[in-house]
Amino acid sequence: MKWTLESVNERLKAGRIGVTVCQRGDRLSLRATLPPKPGSDKRAPYQQYLSLGFYANPAGLQRAEAEAKIVGGLLVTGGFDWSKYLESESTNVGTCRYWIEKFKTEYFATNGHEPTKQQTWKDHYEVFFSRLPQDKSLTREVLIATAIQTEANTWTRQRICQKFEQLAKLAGIECSLKKYQGNYSSASQIIRQLPTEDEIIANREKITNPSWLWVFGAIATYGLRPHEALFCEIEQEHPHRCKILDGKTGTRLAYPLPLEWVTDWQLWEMHKPTIRTDDRTFKDIGNVIYKSLKRYKVSFAPYDLRHAWAVRAALKYKIPISVAAKWMGHSTTVHLREYQRHITDADHLEIFNKFTST
Repeated sequence: MKWTLESVNERLKAGRIGVTVCQRGDRLSLRATLPPKPGSDKRAPYQQYLSLGFYANPAGLQRAEAEAKIVGGLLVTGGFDWSKYLESESTNVGTCRYWIEKFKTEYFATNGHEPTKQQTWKDHYEVFFSRLPQDKSLTREVLIATAIQTEANTWTRQRICQKFEQLAKLAGIECSLKKYQGNYSSASQIIRQLPTEDEIIANREKITNPSWLWVFGAIATYGLRPHEALFCEIEQEHPHRCKILDGKTGTRLAYPLPLEWVTDWQLWEMHKPTIRTDDRTFKDIGNVIYKSLKRYKVSFAPYDLRHAWAVRAALKYKIPISVAAKWMGHSTTVHLREYQRHITDADHLEIFNKFTST
C-alpha cells in the first residue's frame, strides 16, 4: 500500500469518506465539512481544518488516513465532537510535552493502571522522556541530541534510544536510533560477590526482630524476590513447598534449597512484618525490605540471596535449568543471562576437579 498524500486521498474518495488529508507545513491536517466550533457565531456546518500534529511522512499519513475514517464515521452518525480536536489546535501541539502525554494516555489505556504498570511507566518511560526539552517541538534532531547526551554503551543509552523510537513512531517521526544504542549487554555488568551458605547463616544471626528474621530466611531458602516474601505461604508437610500467591510474575511454587533451613529456622511459622502493601508497588515493598535488613548490618542486599539460591541450584543440587527457572518465576533465557555470570572461577575449578578426579 502506498503512503503518499495523493494515494491516501484517492482511497478516502473511493470510500466516500467525505474527509481529505492536507499538508500544512511539515504537519498533516484533515479537511471536511464540520459543525461550527464551540463559541462560534456560525450556525451551519462548513469546510474546516482539523490539526492532527502528525508529521507529513509515511507513518504520519497512515495515522491520518485512519483518523479521517473515524471522523467520517462520526460525521455520518452525528457523533462528531470538537473537544477531542481543540486541544490539538492549541499552541502545545507538536511539543515534546504534548507527545509524551499522548504516549502516556495510550500506554495506560492499553496496559491498565495496576501498580506494576505504573511502576513500569515511571522507571522505563517517564525517567527517559523527562530528559526531553518539554516545550520544544518533538523532532528527529531533538530525539537524537537528547539520546546522545547519555553515556555511550550503557543500559541507559540503550533504553533511552529504544523508548525514544517508540515515541517517534507515535508522533509519525521517522527516526532510527539503533546506531546510537551501543554495545551494552547485561553480561557486561559488574558480577556480584554472592554470599556463601555460611555467610548467609552468619548474617541471619545479626537480625533480632522475628519478622525480619523470617523474611530473610524465606528469601534465602526459596530464592524469592524480596517483595514475594509478603505474598507467600509455606507448607508444613514435606517438602515444605512455598506458594507465591502474588508478585511480579504472579503465582507459582518454589522449593527450599537447602531443605534443612526450613526446619532449622521453622519457616512454616510465618512471622510476616506489618507493611502497608495495598497502595505500594512491588518495587516499593522491596525497598522497604532492603532498608529494614540494612539496619541489622546485613552485609549484602536481599536480592543477593535470590542470586545465591540460583547458583546453589545449578552447582550444588544440579537442578535442571528449566526447572530452576520455573521455581524462580522467570524464563530460561533470563535464568541463563542473569545467573550463569555469577558462577565464579573458583566454582568452575571445583567442578572441573570433581569430574576429572573420578
